[in-house]
Amino acid sequence: MFVLPLIAYCLLIAVVAIGATTDVKRGIVPNRLTYSAIMIGLIFWCISGVMGAEIGLKASAIGFAAGLVPFVFLYALGGLGGGDVKLMAAVGTLSASWQCVLSTTVYALFFAMLLCVIVMIKRKIAWQTLSRLFTAFLFARAGSKVSFEKPGAHIPFAAAIAFGALLAGAEQMLGLTTPWSWLNP
Repeated sequence: MFVLPLIAYCLLIAVVAIGATTDVKRGIVPNRLTYSAIMIGLIFWCISGVMGAEIGLKASAIGFAAGLVPFVFLYALGGLGGGDVKLMAAVGTLSASWQCVLSTTVYALFFAMLLCVIVMIKRKIAWQTLSRLFTAFLFARAGSKVSFEKPGAHIPFAAAIAFGALLAGAEQMLGLTTPWSWLNP
């Protein structure tokens, strides 16, 4: 049944594209989008499981947890917004695959890193940022804490998630192996 994963992939791309657009334009990922996507994913995979598809509600719920739990910790540390966390939960729910969540995470972090470097270069703060990182490293080695003011730049992580989900979903649809495919039972 190739049709069900294709439908789920199209839904996934639509959700992350909308999330990325609103994050870039307004700096938020709306709850209406993420909660709706999570519910649609759970219902979609529940119905497909009842209809005899290999993937069902259990896989969707595992994908939800894989997308939510690690990102809640990043949110608690102040590294992400709540919308980004819920968007990753939606990625897991719609893809019904923790492997897709892992791939999305790796690609999103790589893309976010590129976005940060571009912003630093554009704002001409690359050397300042590197010196702050070096200072923080030295203070950490000495057992002290260093405090910096909050940066003024907003990095739309939902755009990075969209990029990661696009690649990870395509990877899953094409049946390509990933570096972590050995984790599959």
